[in-house]
Amino acid sequence: MILSTGRSERGFSLLELMVVIFIIGLMSGVAVLTLPDKSGQGLLLEQRYQLIGALRTARAEAVFSGRSLGLLWTGNKGRFHTRTAEGWVPVTTGVLAKPVTTDERVRSEITLDGEPIKYPEDDSDDRLMTPQLWFLGDGQVSPFEWRLSTAGAESVSFDSRLDVDADPDSEEQ
Repeated sequence: MILSTGRSERGFSLLELMVVIFIIGLMSGVAVLTLPDKSGQGLLLEQRYQLIGALRTARAEAVFSGRSLGLLWTGNKGRFHTRTAEGWVPVTTGVLAKPVTTDERVRSEITLDGEPIKYPEDDSDDRLMTPQLWFLGDGQVSPFEWRLSTAGAESVSFDSRLDVDADPDSEEQ
């Protein structure tokens, strides 16, 4: 004879599920903390993709709006500007209003026609400075090469073609 307690023994109790979820969360936290910090080649590639994305956005905005845009770069940050009758004015609305930055561990070298660009001494009044990289309304981009480097990694670069996979040194121009 089988005695029944009237209670079904299927499934898990809420307490059991909460304990399992807590353990999984704890193990995930430990795993995340043991992951290596981004450095070296991974950091450079991430920075290159972010910069190319921002520059492609500027090129597209210049084409769609029909106005000239420029990037004024100083050290490890830059701001997009638009050309008006009064001169170059910082972009204040839209996605291009946000400054473009690189990690402080990354060194940028931008060359125009083989000559390194001159960085402004003081970026207190962007209106008086001319952006180094230009994006024209007809889709043209001023020719440049941008090289990123950091300690312990081989440098990466891209150019005015804004091609993610191509290295300017490896292709004929």
